[in-house]
Amino acid sequence: MSGHRGVQKQPMTKGQKIGVGIAVFCGVAVLVAIVDPQKSTTTSAPSTPPASATTPSPSQTTSAPAKASQAPAVEPTFVYPGDPQCAITYRDRGDGSMSWTATVTVPGELITHAGDAAGNLYPHDVQVSPGPNAFAAPVPLSQITDIGGNLTATDGTSYGCSVAPQH
Repeated sequence: MSGHRGVQKQPMTKGQKIGVGIAVFCGVAVLVAIVDPQKSTTTSAPSTPPASATTPSPSQTTSAPAKASQAPAVEPTFVYPGDPQCAITYRDRGDGSMSWTATVTVPGELITHAGDAAGNLYPHDVQVSPGPNAFAAPVPLSQITDIGGNLTATDGTSYGCSVAPQH
């Protein structure tokens, strides 16, 4: 028996697991964009539901950004189920820009973004109170390839934002 005492591993918290998931997803997205920029904006994970209602895998349910549908359209449709504590709606402003609103039910840190076909990312990291929080990107919705967000409540609980078009 060796005199070495092993360090006992502590289980990961939900927030740490979500952080690892976000890091893995971002790493894969960057790798795909570097390897084949054309595919990174039009390819999504295989699925059987209609493209406008794609359901993410269980490992992506709280942190992955929503992806545009593959159906040809002037404006992409993003649909992503998330936690009810954070709901993102988006729209084209008609002036060459787009906006999205994250409505949250608990106070905390909101990290949200929209990304465009040119690879530009429009991130926001803000402290929020319950209610709507509006953001904008200086490109039309037709150029947006993903949008997403995550809310970390003041008690440390992490919530993946749902994403849907504004009606």
